[in-house]
Amino acid sequence: MRSRSLYRPRADMQRSRLETLLAVLLISVLGLATAGRGMNDIPLESHEIYVAQTAENMLESGDWLVPRLNGEYRLTKPPLSYWLVAGAAAARGHTQVGPAVARLPSVLALVGIALLAAWIGTRLFDSRTGWLAGLLCVASFSAFKYGHNARPDMLYAFWTTAVLAVWLGLRQVPPYAARYRAWAMWGLFALATLTKGPQAPAIMLGGAVVYDGLVGSGWRAVWQRLHVLAGLAIVAAIVVPWYVLLRAAIGATTLADSQVSGALLSVDITRVFSPFYFLRTPLLWLPWTLLLPVAGLQIWHDRRGATGLLAFGVLFAMVVFTLGPQYREIYMLPWLAPATVVVAAALVRQPWARPALALVFVVVVAGLGWLLYQRGPAGLASVLVALVALVAAGRALWQQRTARSAGLIAIAFAIGLFQGGAVPKLWSSQRYEELAFTRDLARVIDSDTPVVVWDIDAAHYSYYLGRPARGFEALDAVCDWIGSQRRRVVLVYPQSRRAELARRMALDAVLDARDSEFQASWIAAGGGCSAVTNAGS
Repeated sequence: MRSRSLYRPRADMQRSRLETLLAVLLISVLGLATAGRGMNDIPLESHEIYVAQTAENMLESGDWLVPRLNGEYRLTKPPLSYWLVAGAAAARGHTQVGPAVARLPSVLALVGIALLAAWIGTRLFDSRTGWLAGLLCVASFSAFKYGHNARPDMLYAFWTTAVLAVWLGLRQVPPYAARYRAWAMWGLFALATLTKGPQAPAIMLGGAVVYDGLVGSGWRAVWQRLHVLAGLAIVAAIVVPWYVLLRAAIGATTLADSQVSGALLSVDITRVFSPFYFLRTPLLWLPWTLLLPVAGLQIWHDRRGATGLLAFGVLFAMVVFTLGPQYREIYMLPWLAPATVVVAAALVRQPWARPALALVFVVVVAGLGWLLYQRGPAGLASVLVALVALVAAGRALWQQRTARSAGLIAIAFAIGLFQGGAVPKLWSSQRYEELAFTRDLARVIDSDTPVVVWDIDAAHYSYYLGRPARGFEALDAVCDWIGSQRRRVVLVYPQSRRAELARRMALDAVLDARDSEFQASWIAAGGGCSAVTNAGS
C-alpha cells in the first residue's frame, strides 16, 4: 500500500499543477504588461538605437558576423542581442527594425527573470515565497525602466540569473548526478558571454561558489559539482568560433583594441570604499526597497542558509563592480531575482514585515493617485482594477496575512506601471521633443540629403531619418566634413549653441522658428567655416 508521506493524492497533484499554471500565467501577463506598454511608442534612446541599427545593418548587408553601425565597426558588445533582434525582424519579413522589435528580447527576458525568481524561491523555500518573488520582480522599478529597453542588459540578466538557478539546483543533487545540469549551466554561461561578456555570470557564479565553499557543502563538493574543465570546453566551443571568425574578418589589431576583447576591463583597489552600488542598486528594487530592514532581519536569522547565500551573492557583486572602471546601476540587473527572493522570504517569515508593508501600501496608493491625475479618464479603468487589488491587500494586511497582502500590492503596482508606460513625464521629455523634431525634419528634406550633427548624439537622427548621420563634438571637425561635401547639407545642433555656430558659417533654417532644444540649418555645398559673423536665420 502506498504511503501518503511519499505519494500525493491525484486530486492534490492536479490542484497543485493548476495553481502553478495560474501563477505562471499571472506573472507572465503582468511582466508583459509592465515592460510591454510603450514598446512602440516610447522613443528609443541612443543605446537602444545602436542595437536596432546594428541589427538592421545585418539584415541589409547579409553580414551577421561583423556588427556595424553607420558603416563603422560596432565592437562594444558581442553579437547575440543583435542576432536575436535581427532574427525577430526577419521572422516578420522586415529588413527594418522598429522599436517594438528591438525591445522584444528584453521584454521576454524580464518575464523569464521573474519566472526564474519564482523557481529559485520555490526551490530554496516554498511555493508561496517563490510566486511572491516573481510578482515582486515584475512589479519593480527595474522592470518598468529596463524591461522594454533594447539594450542587451535585460537579456544578459536573464542568462546570468539562469546560471544561478541551475547552480542552486546542482546544490540539491548528489555530485555524481549533477554532470548534465552542470553542462547546461556552462552553456548558459556561454550565451551570457555572447550577449555582453563573461563578467556578470562569472561574478554570479563566483559569489555562489565562494559562499558554498566557506559556509555550505565545502570546497571539495563545490569543485565536483562545477565540472570546470568540461564547462570551460563548452564555453569555448560556443564563444570562441565567433571571435576567431571576427579576428579573421577585421584583423587582430582592430579586435585587440576593441571593447569586445576586454580593452576596458581593469581593477582599481582604491575604489573599494565607493558607495555607488550600495546606494544605487536598492533603487532598482523599488518600492520593495522599503522592506530592506525586514529583509536584513531575515538575512541575519538565516545567515547560514538560503537567504544568506542569496544576500552574499548580491553584496559580492556590489563589491566586485565597485572595483571596476565604470559605474552603472544597470550592471546590477542580474541580481534582481536574488534580491526579490530575499524580500519575499522576509515577507513570509518575519513578523515585522507587516508594518513595513503598510508603508509600501501607502506609497503604492499615492503612486496610483498620481497616475490617475496624469492619465485622466484614459487611465481610469486600469487604476480602478488596481484599487480593487489594493482594497483586498488592505483587508489581508488587517487580517495579518502579510504574504497575500504583498502579492496583491504587487499586482496593483504592476497594473500601475502598465499605465505609467503611457505617461511621457516618466520618461525623458527630450526623447519626445527630439522625436517630434526629427519627424518634422524628415518631411522637408530629401532622402539623400547628407546630415551632420554637432554636439548631439547622432544615433537618433541616423535611425529616424533612415540614413547615415555623421556626428562630431568639435566644430572644426564639422567644418572639415562640410567642406568635403559637393552638395548642401543639413546641420543639426543644440539651440543653445546657435550663436557660436552663427559666428563661423551662414545658417539657413530648415524648419520654421520654434521653441525647441534642437535646430537644423542648411549649409551650402563646400561651405566651410569662416571668421565672418552673421546673424543667420
